[in-house]
Amino acid sequence: MTSMKNKTSPVLWNSIARDLLKKEMNSKNLSIEELCNRLENIGIKETKASISNKLSRGSFSAKFFLQAFHAIGGDTIHLPTEILDQIAKVNRSLIKEPSDFHGGDSVIWEGVDLFAYNSFENEWYVDTSKYRRRKSEKAGKVVSLFSGAGGLDLGLEKAGFETVACVEFDSDCKETLRKNRPEWPIVEGENNGDIRKVSVSEILQKSELKPGDATLVVGGAPCQPFSNIGKREGVGDEKNGGDLFQEFVRVVSGVLPKAFIFENVVGITQQKHTEVLRYMQSCFSGLGYGLTYRIMNAADYGVPQKRKRFILMGLRHGITPALPQPTNYKSAETYKEFCLQVGKRPKNKFPLWQTVNDAFSKITTKDLKSSNNVVMNISEKVRNRMELIGPGENFHVLPMDMRPNCWKSGKHQGQDTFGRLRLDEPSVTIRTAAYNPTKGRYIHPTENRGLNTIELAVLQGFPSNWKFCSARYEKVKLTTAGKQIGNAVPIQFAEALGKALHIQLQAIDELGLKKCV
Repeated sequence: MTSMKNKTSPVLWNSIARDLLKKEMNSKNLSIEELCNRLENIGIKETKASISNKLSRGSFSAKFFLQAFHAIGGDTIHLPTEILDQIAKVNRSLIKEPSDFHGGDSVIWEGVDLFAYNSFENEWYVDTSKYRRRKSEKAGKVVSLFSGAGGLDLGLEKAGFETVACVEFDSDCKETLRKNRPEWPIVEGENNGDIRKVSVSEILQKSELKPGDATLVVGGAPCQPFSNIGKREGVGDEKNGGDLFQEFVRVVSGVLPKAFIFENVVGITQQKHTEVLRYMQSCFSGLGYGLTYRIMNAADYGVPQKRKRFILMGLRHGITPALPQPTNYKSAETYKEFCLQVGKRPKNKFPLWQTVNDAFSKITTKDLKSSNNVVMNISEKVRNRMELIGPGENFHVLPMDMRPNCWKSGKHQGQDTFGRLRLDEPSVTIRTAAYNPTKGRYIHPTENRGLNTIELAVLQGFPSNWKFCSARYEKVKLTTAGKQIGNAVPIQFAEALGKALHIQLQAIDELGLKKCV
């Protein structure tokens, strides 16, 4: 057994780096605008807004950190007492890095051909490109919670899993599931699918399983309470589901699957929500699950979208789950860096991130004529604004007399608002209102309009024949389809997670470990 060295949450280290840079700027009475000018003087192009965002998030590269210090005029980095106190406090924190967030030991994967060890991050990866499964063979049975429009389950289906129970409260989503996968049983009982009132016995009965039979329990509890957009009230926001992660724990405790996947927004890792991760760690470790959590980018797994999500995976027997190895890379540099970390020799050819153009090229004329294709009506005034915005640009390029009042004050500094997508990059995160260009970088790459529902769906990886439905209307409304699409887990990403867990479960069986009880 190997012991894992404690490491500090990246979110908290980001905060320390941000505070250190801010303190150095304050000591020189340096504003963001002045820092921007000084960086330009040494050949570094940064906008005032981009620097402000970096300092606000606390997330920036070591390269920018050193460039900023050089521009400020510092030749020595001092760690003030309060910064040292922060580091000491963080080292005592219960929030841990992915490789430490477990109840077992990942040394189990040594010598298994499909696995690679990342010595930089102290993590294991599964090479899903070697995944092999006979068509007739099922990877296992899935109990799906917060099923939504079926994105996570559809991805797992592509990995060979069989969904045997869905728990979903939203009537429109249930209509979508019934239309596309009538064979997926929906657990409703007397409570219309309210997971707070659905018992484990109802789920087991509907799925025809006993405790320990299920291969996976999966789901992403409502993310609004933890999202970086909005009030971020977390656990206290029961109205929007801030307490529903406890229902996920309850179902796992009763179903006792061989493994599980919990998905949520990145904001759940913020320090103010530490009680959520502590609670889940305590409960799952107590049940004998080894745990791994990680903030993952769907673009690394063939999704034409830069969508970062929090993923928590668990395996029975206290074994730490390995992550799926990226299947796509941003650039040659990121590919070579990953190979260096896992001790592999880089190949000459490797898959890059999928782009908006890659996704849109799959859309046919038949798809666009579908009743499932809905797009937002755009006024001539708004269309005139769009004509002035090039690929990758946003409302900041508009002359003042063409901007709405809320964009004139300078207080609104969003870098995505009313922006145009680029064809040669993955899209930004597709949210629930991504059909509305004023809500983000959602202007069509080459046309003066918003994205239609067919385009939004393909950016999430849904097949062209997947129909989004409404419980009240014959034809789905734009807001209803947008909500279902934006809340979904991208299909290719879910497929990679499913393949990785199936490979590990196969390896566990081959190693002769006891089956779940």
